[in-house]
Amino acid sequence: MERADTVAVYGMGRIGSIISASLLRNGYTVIGVDVDPDRVEGLSHGEPTFPNEPNIDSVLNKAVNEKRFKTTIDGNSASKESKYKVVTVPVYLTHNEPSYKSLESAAQAIGGGLQKEDLVSIESSVPLGTTRNVIMPLLEAASGLKAEEDFWLSYSPERLFEGRGLQDLEENYPKVVSGVGPKSLVAAVKFYERIVNKGVLKLSSIETAEMEKLMEGVYRDVNIALANELALICEKAGIDFWEAMDTANSQPFSHLHRPGAGVGGNCIPVYPYFIMRAAKCHEQPSEIIEEARELNELMPRHVVNKLLMLFIKRRRNVKHITILGLAFRGDIDDDRASPTYSIVDRLEKLGISVRVHDPYVRKPTRPVNLISDLGESLKGADGIIIATDHSVYRDLTVAQILKLSGSDPLIFDARGVLLKEKGNPNLSILGIA
Repeated sequence: MERADTVAVYGMGRIGSIISASLLRNGYTVIGVDVDPDRVEGLSHGEPTFPNEPNIDSVLNKAVNEKRFKTTIDGNSASKESKYKVVTVPVYLTHNEPSYKSLESAAQAIGGGLQKEDLVSIESSVPLGTTRNVIMPLLEAASGLKAEEDFWLSYSPERLFEGRGLQDLEENYPKVVSGVGPKSLVAAVKFYERIVNKGVLKLSSIETAEMEKLMEGVYRDVNIALANELALICEKAGIDFWEAMDTANSQPFSHLHRPGAGVGGNCIPVYPYFIMRAAKCHEQPSEIIEEARELNELMPRHVVNKLLMLFIKRRRNVKHITILGLAFRGDIDDDRASPTYSIVDRLEKLGISVRVHDPYVRKPTRPVNLISDLGESLKGADGIIIATDHSVYRDLTVAQILKLSGSDPLIFDARGVLLKEKGNPNLSILGIA
């Protein structure tokens, strides 16, 4: 590998794999860095990464055979061997406070191998000020070099939608790019222009770029909370939320999102806390953001209560419930922070046996009674909750569900996937009384 054309990508999860594939397709050589030795070993032998991300596996495997892509757990050596370093290591929440441990570890490893005129680009979604106040000092201390004088430091947030990541990166969106100074900005623009066809948006500061990424996610969180609140009001008022929503969205200035059982993933539920933290530091209220997050976090409880009320009204007992969907969004295999887990916890605390079906998730992030066969998961269920809008569930009918269950279950659809069946006596839908 020629160092001048080599990129070390830190964090080989979904985002890191997508970015690596794009870099490889556009002529760079790549060193994938990850702390998980099994992940590193699997990538080096062509094991599937994310099957629902088109073209990723084929690009990575081809590059392995061409000796243009290798993986390692040694972040320091990867930094020494590469001119460019792209960081996708996440900042997690611990008790609603950011945990920088993984990101700091990556920065220290990079700093140990950093050389003059190298570019470090942070793509992780981070709290405001992280790049300048957390990452930059670590890089400078570990390398003995100065940002903007000796090496270049940029922040360029990933803007990828799961299931079409490579297309989003290369074709759908312009790349947001910022630098700690003008030299860093020029270096980052030159680096990214090679892989994105929509061009780059050059922002005036690192902090502005950090903020715009958080704003993208918070917009969606608040919009989903608005949809959830309107759905709850419609339930009480005896109004069909879905009919009202579709009609409202026929007006070009209205773009209501769909309600649901909650908000999952490692993005939308996290970003509001980053912004709320900044607001608190600057003594600025963030009431809308806070209330939206609270409402979305309460939705799993509403889903459980709604289903249990159906049993009370029908004077029926409930012992076994099946939840359809573990992924936090339809047609993906990502179950991180899925609201389904909160639903499971609430039901099990009530002594109810719970089974979960998902056509995509194979390795849950925490223990759950996951059954891959739909018929087996539904068999004998007293109640069913549809928590994820997978396409396969949209193809079902209530009659098919009843047949597969072999019983007479009550169904609560928290995602509106069975709207074509509204009015069925076995079915209740979020947002419809």
